[in-house]
Amino acid sequence: MTERIWEDLLSEQDKQVITKAGYDKEGASSWESRGLGENPMVLVIDMQQLIVGDDEPILDAVEQYRTAMGEIAWRAIDHMEPFLEFVREHDIPITYTRVVPSSYDDPDHPDLAIVDPVAPEEGDTVIDKSYASAFYGTDLVSRLIRADVDTVVIVGNSTSGCVRATAVDAQSNGFNVVLPQECIFDRIEASHKIGLLDLWMKYAEVLEVEEVKSYLDEMGVLA
Repeated sequence: MTERIWEDLLSEQDKQVITKAGYDKEGASSWESRGLGENPMVLVIDMQQLIVGDDEPILDAVEQYRTAMGEIAWRAIDHMEPFLEFVREHDIPITYTRVVPSSYDDPDHPDLAIVDPVAPEEGDTVIDKSYASAFYGTDLVSRLIRADVDTVVIVGNSTSGCVRATAVDAQSNGFNVVLPQECIFDRIEASHKIGLLDLWMKYAEVLEVEEVKSYLDEMGVLA
C-alpha cells in the first residue's frame, strides 16, 4: 500500500472528509480522475541545470540559481535515474520538457541543459515550453495521440507548479496520469505534500515508484 506522505498535514476532520466523500477510493466525482491505461509514456519535466543546481543544501544552491533546489532535486534523481533505466529496458517511450525563460536569448545556454544523470538519449523527444504546463503552446497532445498513448507517467518538478499544471492538463485532455512520488519534488515541503494530495484526490494516481514499475512491467508483458 502506498505511503501517503501528506498524512501528517491532515486534521482528523480532513481524514474523515476524504473517507466519507470517497476520495480515497474513487477520486473526483465529476470525471474518472484515476486510472492505469495500456499504452503509457513517461514525461520528464524540466530537469535542467538552473532548476536542479549542484548537490548541496538548497540554501546554498539558490546562491547560484534562485530557482535551484540542490539536494532536494538530487535525492529525487537518486530514484529517477534507475526508474528511467527501467523504463528504457521496457521500451516505453520517454518525452522530456525544457522550460526556456524569456530572460534567455540562447535556447542552447548551459543553464537550460538537462542534467546528465537523467539526460535524454537517442530517440527521446525533447519539447521546449514557455509556461508551466507541458501542453500549453506545444504539440504534446498531437504527439500523444499519434503514439496512441493513453497514460502519462510524470516525473520531475515542481510538484506545485509544472508537474501539477501538466497533470491537470493531461487529465483534462483525456489521459490517465500516474505520479511516482519519489521521482517528483518541490522546493517547499508543504507545497510538495499538499500538491500530491490535491493531485491524488482529483487528477492522478499517486504511487510509490516500485508500484509504478510493477505497472510498467505488466504493460511490457502485454506489448
